[in-house]
Amino acid sequence: AKGFCDEELIAITNDNAMCKQQARYLVKRRQLELWAMDLVPDNVHCRQLISQIIATALPECIDPDDVLVTVKVFIAANLPTELIEILEKIVIEPSPFSDNKNLQSLLMLTTSRADKGKVVGYINKLENYDVVEIAKIAIDHGLYEEAFTIFKKSEQHANAINVIVEHIVSIEYYRPWP
Repeated sequence: AKGFCDEELIAITNDNAMCKQQARYLVKRRQLELWAMDLVPDNVHCRQLISQIIATALPECIDPDDVLVTVKVFIAANLPTELIEILEKIVIEPSPFSDNKNLQSLLMLTTSRADKGKVVGYINKLENYDVVEIAKIAIDHGLYEEAFTIFKKSEQHANAINVIVEHIVSIEYYRPWP
């Protein structure tokens, strides 16, 4: 990489379909300006790059800062679907970051906004997220049953009943607690 500037390296890796190497480079460099060069709608290599970030670069990460910057980049680029893919890879699948409360909460938050159908599955799979905050966001996005389930799973029975009374308004969701 000596002798080349970052822009030249990005151009060379794009021109030579070196998405795996570029993904590793971007994750390790942690520079938002570099990411901004690639995560643009008219970049024909963008999807391949994202696939390599998910498949290769992030699973190889052991430094939390690499993951943190990558997540921030996808938030800043307003790529919620891709952010969900990234978070699934590092939170749902076994990784050094699987139990990270902030990443689990971010996955729940992002799916509540961008892919509501996945929320229930994550409620059942994840254990370490901000229960009250995520339930509030679920309520704000009309996901009342999901908010109820979050509270019920975490044994916050008063909050669960409150969701029924204030939002669901149906006693059929009340089942005796285990």
